[in-house]
Amino acid sequence: MTWTDSATSPKWSVNINEEGAMFTYSEQGLFQESEGRSRQVSGPFGLSVRLDSSGALEALLPDGTERSEGTDRVGRYQEVVCRYRHAEEFVSARLVLRFYGDVLLASVEASTVNSNDFGKQKCFAPESGIVITVSPSETIEGLMANYQHKDWWTRPHFSSDPAALPSRTQSVLWLSESGYRYLLPVVGPVCRTEAAGSVEGFSLRVSPYQDGHIRVNTLAFAMSAGRDPFELVRVSVDAAIHALDMPTLPREAKKYPEILDGLGWCSWDAFYHKVDEKGLLAKADELQKLGLPVAWVMIDDGWSDIRDGKLAAFDADPVKFPQGLGHAIRELKTTYGIPHVGVWHTIAGYWGGIHPESGIAKETRDSLFQVPRGNLVPYPEAGKGFGFWNAWHGYLRRQGVDFVKVDSQSAVLNFFNGQRSIGEAASAAHTALEASVALHFDKTIINCMGMAAENVWHRPNSAVSRNSDDFVPQEKRGFPEHALQNAYNSFYHGAFYWGDWDMYWSRNHDDVQSAVLRSVSGGPIYVSDALEKTDPAKIWPLIYRDGRIIRCDGTANPTEDCLLRNPAEEALPLKLWNTAGATGAGIVAAFHISASAEDVQGSVGPRDVPGLAGERFAVYEHFTGTVSFVGAEERISFQLKEGGYALYTIVPADSSIAAIGLADKYVSSHAVRSFRQENNRAVIGLREGGRFVFAAEAEPKRILCNGEEIRWKKAGDRLYEVDCSGAAGETVIEIELP
Repeated sequence: MTWTDSATSPKWSVNINEEGAMFTYSEQGLFQESEGRSRQVSGPFGLSVRLDSSGALEALLPDGTERSEGTDRVGRYQEVVCRYRHAEEFVSARLVLRFYGDVLLASVEASTVNSNDFGKQKCFAPESGIVITVSPSETIEGLMANYQHKDWWTRPHFSSDPAALPSRTQSVLWLSESGYRYLLPVVGPVCRTEAAGSVEGFSLRVSPYQDGHIRVNTLAFAMSAGRDPFELVRVSVDAAIHALDMPTLPREAKKYPEILDGLGWCSWDAFYHKVDEKGLLAKADELQKLGLPVAWVMIDDGWSDIRDGKLAAFDADPVKFPQGLGHAIRELKTTYGIPHVGVWHTIAGYWGGIHPESGIAKETRDSLFQVPRGNLVPYPEAGKGFGFWNAWHGYLRRQGVDFVKVDSQSAVLNFFNGQRSIGEAASAAHTALEASVALHFDKTIINCMGMAAENVWHRPNSAVSRNSDDFVPQEKRGFPEHALQNAYNSFYHGAFYWGDWDMYWSRNHDDVQSAVLRSVSGGPIYVSDALEKTDPAKIWPLIYRDGRIIRCDGTANPTEDCLLRNPAEEALPLKLWNTAGATGAGIVAAFHISASAEDVQGSVGPRDVPGLAGERFAVYEHFTGTVSFVGAEERISFQLKEGGYALYTIVPADSSIAAIGLADKYVSSHAVRSFRQENNRAVIGLREGGRFVFAAEAEPKRILCNGEEIRWKKAGDRLYEVDCSGAAGETVIEIELP
């Protein structure tokens, strides 16, 4: 499945490989057709309903199937419609299964039967009104799911028992004898589907989170099967998004915000709620004197004018910012050379919404909505809600604000539960917000506290979203959980967004491993050091001289050998892979996050990075400065002590020279912009000068840097280093071998 730009439409279209359907469905259940064999994936799908909040879950009876073929916006499909009936004829229901080659999209259509329109109506329960059961047929050898463990965040779950699957699960990957299976619950225009375990297998619970629904018609889930787990999540997300007519876009169709390609500093862990102009300018002065090219500053929670926990004015707290927000921003930009400044707010304005007696409440009253508990929040209709955001963001833009971080996004359900269906509420909230962000801030937004499925599925254009719970610098054992969440959440969340893996401290008991973790994330990199606590030496490996972050090509994922295992509990390393640089290099970061203090054993090799081209590779470890040559299927063993880490660059070495990159940067290969070799001469283009390292079987005869001969040294077995730190801007290295 691939995305292509349509010449006749501003939207994206999806093309699916249709070399025969991989899935078929019969009265016996769901089957996968692969390699000339038919394997049963699950038993027949069950369908149950609950007709009010206190009612029991009632199983519907199968009532026959219908088969057809057709074409829709996703592509050509084979369709099976499974009919169900209620024992007392209270419900009419259909499960519509559309098979697009390697992807199954399942929709449920159901309605209650009422004798008239005047009496009490039989309605589906607002939560779990419809439940679809998927019962895996093969033994599950390993499973990783992502579930909403807090209102705002998801984390991984590992178990081979389907019944143990937590409630509010948003993504399920498992491995059986015949390959991987992936199950993706969907949030549509009205209903949210989430998975949970049951004695029958996986229960997919369909909920509008609103009373009174006598009809439900929703895309409930996507399912795929195959050998490549990373491809499964991508094609499932792509197909479901396209079938829904784009409530959001897949990450590959989004543009990463240019501002966030630079190093950032955030006020939160430095000042928390005590942030003020004096502290901001003192920190900016320190960063300037340290020579760190900070590209943006985020003024986090604590800057706003608040009364009773609610937003009271568009401008900043007059005590903390006596000359106004605009004055502080101008000082940051003009006096201290910070190119961009962002500010924080919540999706309701502030945690408790907008103060009802404030001037801004009076000015924007038509754009606000009072929820039953009394809070005033932006109206849950995109056109009306936009009025509030447009007024505030327009004001902020005039003060010099360049972008926003928007927190508390999963409070949408808390505010509008029962007032609007969850699909309507989330769509309205995000559409209104992002329309204003697009108008005033060129679509630059960091979404935060918004990993509930309704948020993930309903942001129209924004490209960056927080990928985990908060980094808490004071926690002595905080890194393992933080790394675990970011690593495994990225598996599904990275198909929608570039993950923000949160700010961190550059001087901390977890400073280096925190930096290495973010170096492979593919998302923003920013610190939150307090006054006089920044360590530039631990930041420079992440950035270039102009402050641009060294960002990998995609979003990081756990390597396949730890994808279905929990390295926080088992004695194995957490390994993450990504790619970077013109040579097609793979990057693998490894961490000891096990609860055990014992050393963990692991191995690394080219096959850890899907799609690496070549038969021979140079594997360079950053912290030891060593290189090994291996074949495509070979592996190198390693061992990590408690709290230990390693970082590998895997470069194709089919030529006689393997350009590793800049040894003084964590993601060394990112600096390699071009590479070509003819006979015994290689020419490498670098983004900037530095300690350039390369691997070769023979010692070089001569090396030129920007046309001038330069000395080189042997840095290890078959490893050579050229110090071209004095070269300004883009740098060309020419290597001649004997």
